[in-house]
Amino acid sequence: MLGAMAALAYALWCIGVLWLQPRSPVAILSFLAPCVLFICSWAWRQHRLLGTALGLLLPLAIYVAYRRHADQAELFYVAEYFTVYLTLCLWFAASLRTQPLITRVARRVHALTPAMEAYTVKLTRAWSLYFLTMALLSVAVYAWVGLKAWGFFTLAISPLSLLGFFVIEHLLRYHWHPEFERASIGQAIRSWRES
Repeated sequence: MLGAMAALAYALWCIGVLWLQPRSPVAILSFLAPCVLFICSWAWRQHRLLGTALGLLLPLAIYVAYRRHADQAELFYVAEYFTVYLTLCLWFAASLRTQPLITRVARRVHALTPAMEAYTVKLTRAWSLYFLTMALLSVAVYAWVGLKAWGFFTLAISPLSLLGFFVIEHLLRYHWHPEFERASIGQAIRSWRES
């Protein structure tokens, strides 16, 4: 509950700074800091030197780019959102060549029948398409409607569509495959972390 409240507060803050001062350093920092922190923490877990280097270089690169392109600061937001969603799309899609990501996670929670495994492959493909669609839609909304509509799309519609995808998939999974044993959200989160 506390995490959901923090996420809502963060989204409202970002909408506010985006609408009121979209080119300010505070707005850029508000949007890009979570992504930079995620990338650096991931790199740190891979190799501490890499994490340290990225922790120093990414903020410096953003600062230099902002100094040169402050009048087009909204492109930072669009590029960040597009990059994150395209990366997620490629991560899920690339796993289809070897062991689909959702199949790997599901195996940690369930013993999979062939039908269940086929479902997890389709679901991995569906997530890939979802992330690609959201990445392309974000660019289209920015290009056709503008920054304020883009902010509403990415901070309100996008999270709601993500929640809707989870809920609908959950309902369909147990309708189509009642043999899937019920897994708690905690089990699912642990499986994602382990994979």
